[in-house]
Amino acid sequence: MAYRKKTLRIMSPTARKVARLIGEQESIAKRLKNLIPDIQRLDLNTEALEIAKTSGLDLSDNDAWGLQSALIHGQQDGYFDDEGWTEAMLQRIHKFRERFS
Repeated sequence: MAYRKKTLRIMSPTARKVARLIGEQESIAKRLKNLIPDIQRLDLNTEALEIAKTSGLDLSDNDAWGLQSALIHGQQDGYFDDEGWTEAMLQRIHKFRERFS
């Protein structure tokens, strides 16, 4: 709990320092408490990466396959007006897959 200026003025210099340290400690505790959801999310991501490595799945390769097949189907079904863009994207995905394989 932060002290008001009026309350701090009444205190002795030593008590003021202690009050400021208490306020700083409470602020640090609040910031640490706010970090807990981020830490939990990072723990889940770490576990997922460990499972992916031990099972032999390459997540980036699976993602590239999905993107490539989506572009090919979209191109075949006529969803893309600019054929040059889809060809360029397919080439980039192919280079990406080569780099990770």
